[in-house]
Amino acid sequence: MTRLMALSQTGSPLWAHERQGGAISLLMAIGLVLLASLASFYSARSVLVDRLASQNQSQAAQARLAAEAALAWGRAELQRQHASSRAPAVWGPGTSTAPCPSAFRSARWQCVALEPPALTGLPEAVAQVLAVRDLISSPHVALLLASASLKDGTSRAQVQAQVFVPTLAPAPHPNNPAAVVLNGCALANNPATNPAATSGNTPNATRVCPGGLNTACTPSAWASVVGDTTPEQIRAWSEAQERNGLSALSQPARSVYWVDSPSTWSQSVGTPEAPVLLVFSGQACSKRCPDMAAGVRVVGTVVLQTQCQDDKVRGWFAGHIEGQLVVESGLPELQSGSRIEARQLVTAPYQLPWPAGMDTRQVQRVPGSWREGGP
Repeated sequence: MTRLMALSQTGSPLWAHERQGGAISLLMAIGLVLLASLASFYSARSVLVDRLASQNQSQAAQARLAAEAALAWGRAELQRQHASSRAPAVWGPGTSTAPCPSAFRSARWQCVALEPPALTGLPEAVAQVLAVRDLISSPHVALLLASASLKDGTSRAQVQAQVFVPTLAPAPHPNNPAAVVLNGCALANNPATNPAATSGNTPNATRVCPGGLNTACTPSAWASVVGDTTPEQIRAWSEAQERNGLSALSQPARSVYWVDSPSTWSQSVGTPEAPVLLVFSGQACSKRCPDMAAGVRVVGTVVLQTQCQDDKVRGWFAGHIEGQLVVESGLPELQSGSRIEARQLVTAPYQLPWPAGMDTRQVQRVPGSWREGGP
């Protein structure tokens, strides 16, 4: 009995040691399993993240390609419209106007939404193109803002570029400095017909006398000042400014006025820093060009479309013109009190920036203007 108790007492520590070792082995095994599980989880997660990143990159590339395709389409559309008309329909009164981005909120900016066709090969992309132009200083330059997004909303891209659109033509260089430019003759023997006598100074006058009564009327006076820009283009420019809310009182002020009414002109417009182009059209001058009211002051260029008929300006009252008068006929006489004086102006509205050497008959991208992102 005593020996059995001794064996029992002797075996107890060995049994406890074996139990403790088994527990440690079990914990180590569980730890290894957990580590393996974590490694497997993070490996799967890394694969998933890589796959998602690759998918996002692919979707972003698709959106960017769609935006670039829309931008190229916008440029081609402007070229197509210009080829069919020197006043592209994109800027016409029937086009779909759109809210301008925050950077182009004043009345000088005209924004038109273009509608590109569905992109072949990218049916899941939706593209938009917004054409923006400055109606005061650069109506011949369009900023194209192209954006594209995937239909599931996972990715979006924006690109932009400027393009020259020959809605107008370059003005002659150097500029015609004459205060009075005629497409006919002035009667110098009558003081009332001599602009220098009614202006208080002695401006130069450019006169082109027709060779005979049957000579076809050519707009030589117009071309010597405005260049190859057509009256239709000037009219479209004027109407675009009016539709956009520009006026003599707006900021900035309107710079081009095309007048069809035969009524007396009674509004003073233009400043030396912001001169205007004021055209009394052939319709306004159909019987006789409308006078300018006493006290009216126009700073800039005034054009009378008399169609080579002197009688339409016989006894015309010029008001006070500071800058230049262009008459598409002779100027047989002016009413007493008319005043036309030469003045050095900052620049005429029709004198637009055209880089040297460019083809002004084609739609062309402005070098260095392409970039990603919005305005």
